[in-house]
Amino acid sequence: MSKPTIVIVPGSFTSPSAYDTLSSILNQQYGYEVIVGTLQSTSRVPPEKPATMQEDAAYFRGIIESLSNQGKDVVVVGHSYGGIVATESVKKVTKPERQVQGMSAGGVVRVIYVASLVAQIGETAIQGDYMYFDTEAGALYLYDGLLSDEALEAAGKYTTVHSTASFLDPSTNLAVDHVPVTYIHTEKDIIVPLQRQQEIVETLKSRNAKEVSTITINEGHMPQKLAPEVIAKAIVESITQE
Repeated sequence: MSKPTIVIVPGSFTSPSAYDTLSSILNQQYGYEVIVGTLQSTSRVPPEKPATMQEDAAYFRGIIESLSNQGKDVVVVGHSYGGIVATESVKKVTKPERQVQGMSAGGVVRVIYVASLVAQIGETAIQGDYMYFDTEAGALYLYDGLLSDEALEAAGKYTTVHSTASFLDPSTNLAVDHVPVTYIHTEKDIIVPLQRQQEIVETLKSRNAKEVSTITINEGHMPQKLAPEVIAKAIVESITQE
């Protein structure tokens, strides 16, 4: 049985290159095809019109549809804000939904949330058009677990601006209604604390408890930088679990 393709949706303020090491491990050590997309909400800068969450979702849905139409199964991994986008992007492209539409092959078979926000239908995630990350003030929180100079270097290298509009779009889909989901808890997380992560999981379980599983890793909010081997293993475990 062929392995699914992994599509990674980055977190807010974060460039796709922040996931290069993780992608390489998943590909070279575990044999998965990996695609890391670019959030439209981070790829534009003033005076361009800020992208919305729906534009982010449409971009990733396009990637998913292309893979699905090739007959490939897809696992979508959403990190932080990327969890909201991941949830919205799989609307009508999960494997069960495609089968109802008469398409027998391909589609999303699982969504994996890594320290993610997951909005309920009709919810938004927050004024202004763009938000800016204060590198000096925020690096040690975002990359908690690294030495201060390493955290500053990582924040400077991988941080982007982010469209405020993307946090104002209401969600219209819940992945857990259609496919199994796994939430990877990051128990040292300061940005999305463990208690908040657990609350999100309980809300997901209230929708469809039998389709929700969890894995916990002893890392901070950016495991792809802090411990890429650990998060890669957790993602593979999520995909291969019965």
